[in-house]
Amino acid sequence: MRFVFLAIPLLALSACAAIHRQEAADSEVLLEQAGFQARAADSPERQQDLVKMPSRQIVERDQNGAAVYTFADPDNCRCLYVGGQKEYARLQELRQQRIDEHNQLARRSSFESGISELWGPWKPEGLVAK
Repeated sequence: MRFVFLAIPLLALSACAAIHRQEAADSEVLLEQAGFQARAADSPERQQDLVKMPSRQIVERDQNGAAVYTFADPDNCRCLYVGGQKEYARLQELRQQRIDEHNQLARRSSFESGISELWGPWKPEGLVAK
């Protein structure tokens, strides 16, 4: 019985770690699509940046009067993603597209479940979205 009580928290922790890795991978895909450049933390300066920066968050810095955006991933790639204003704007567009797609799927799912509840097992073919 003790084993069960110990196994449950371990399973929960491993599930959280898997979700954390997936979220990081999703973020990296968006960053790459937006044009951010991955830079390995292969110098002492970059390793310090990787340690000092908030993990998996966009940080804006001023570099010679221009905004530079950096995303640190110390867990997956152990790298920094770096982009400028153009890449950051594209990232915001991609994020909004994902939100819009998610909302559209949620509305479609809600509509289809409403049809199911209304008609029960009998669903007129013309009313169900495909």
